[in-house]
Amino acid sequence: MNNNWTEEQTKESIKKQRKAIYLVIPITIILVSLAFYAGVKMIYNDKYYMQLELLVSEGHLDADFTQYEYHDFCSKIWDTALEEKFSHICFWID
Repeated sequence: MNNNWTEEQTKESIKKQRKAIYLVIPITIILVSLAFYAGVKMIYNDKYYMQLELLVSEGHLDADFTQYEYHDFCSKIWDTALEEKFSHICFWID
């Protein structure tokens, strides 16, 4: 097997590699961005906002609750009747 490349073959190979890189990098960035977007949409869907409104309307949290109050509420609901009702919002806690 002859592994001696001419200078022309080397330059041609470099051009092909550059084309591949210029194609692969944008596609990778787009795919990662789409995956991130889909993940955010999955977490913050309508069910999340409905449960958040329900937390406030039922009086579990004040309308101007803090993150500490939110985390405190979510840490106390596990193994209670509220777990089933608010599991989605507490699973994806901010």
